[in-house]
Amino acid sequence: MNTLAKQRLSSAEVAWSLRDIDTLCVDLWGTVARSDNREPIKDTQRILGYKLDSLDDNDITSVDESFLNVCLTTDEKEPEPFLFSVAKRFSLSVDDRMVEDFEKVIHEEAVCSGIFFDAKTAMKALSLRGFKMVLVSNLWPFPVECLFAEDNLGKYFPEQYRVYSFREGVSKPDPELFRRVHGRAGSSPERCLMIGDSLENDIIPAMAIGMKTCLIDRKGVYSDDVIPQGVLVIRSMEALLEILPGVNRA
Repeated sequence: MNTLAKQRLSSAEVAWSLRDIDTLCVDLWGTVARSDNREPIKDTQRILGYKLDSLDDNDITSVDESFLNVCLTTDEKEPEPFLFSVAKRFSLSVDDRMVEDFEKVIHEEAVCSGIFFDAKTAMKALSLRGFKMVLVSNLWPFPVECLFAEDNLGKYFPEQYRVYSFREGVSKPDPELFRRVHGRAGSSPERCLMIGDSLENDIIPAMAIGMKTCLIDRKGVYSDDVIPQGVLVIRSMEALLEILPGVNRA
């Protein structure tokens, strides 16, 4: 068995369970790409002065859930109108200093983002094997140009196969986003493999609508006892190259 894969099923069982897959639904952050600016939305919450007492510098999850969702579902590509739009939702005011600080945050996110090497290798090979590749991401608009133009993600994920929360107006873990993913690809849920790094945001909601699932756990964050039965677990996206030889057209 490939040493890069930590599977609860045997290799033969995994291959059999994925034999009819024709669509790979791929998460962005933590799966394909990384950013050293770990939580720009938390920085934005601080800039706007919203619920400051709840923010913890040592906990990236301390961002307010409703604030996070608004940022991820606001389709406004220019920094100043975006900030005003978000602020309006929470009855907050915006001044010039806030706009300047926000522009610094999104600039830092863009320059600190990059693609995992193993993801590049895997995506290139898997696209050549005939799989439809759909990107599904909780994302705001700002890093898109950097990732898709400068880092060439666009050659793996055609425009029509990019499902962003800020465009859809719905974010993970809402199962509705995953329904739109397989609908966009023109495939059925059982022929889709959702690949992501989060049990809560990627794996569990995808399973709920009938998708096959693959958890990429590069650092061994998840213990076996919390991973649902039937989930393929890998430490590198390159492990998929041995598991997914190509699309079964029969």
